[in-house]
Amino acid sequence: MSKEFNRVQIGSDATTRLRMLKGDTQITPNFLCRIGLCYSLNEPRPPNPAQYDSDGQTFNRYTLLGEHDALYMAMLKERLLQEGLDPEEDLEDQFVAHLNRGVIRVFGNIDNLDDFYNLIPNGLKETSVDAAGDAE
Repeated sequence: MSKEFNRVQIGSDATTRLRMLKGDTQITPNFLCRIGLCYSLNEPRPPNPAQYDSDGQTFNRYTLLGEHDALYMAMLKERLLQEGLDPEEDLEDQFVAHLNRGVIRVFGNIDNLDDFYNLIPNGLKETSVDAAGDAE
């Protein structure tokens, strides 16, 4: 795999689920992929890249991650280091695997917009409620 990559192709299963999620939530696929990536990075075990095909939708990585591309890549590289993987050599395969796994798992937990709140770790929910309370 190249150390720098721009085109990202997810699997057919994740593509189908992205379309369904977009239909249910009206959230665009790039934002859903970002949510899926974070969800997958929070999972305790690494995804298996061989588990996903590459027959689905293709994205431009920078369109997919937007202005926060460096932040998402830094989080992924940190995860790879924690798992003993090479953050340069394994980056693209693991990025695509985390996207696939994340989209598929998020799909299983979302029926409507209100369900996204349940994906937020409890410690962060309390912080956001406190922050909202302070703003009032």
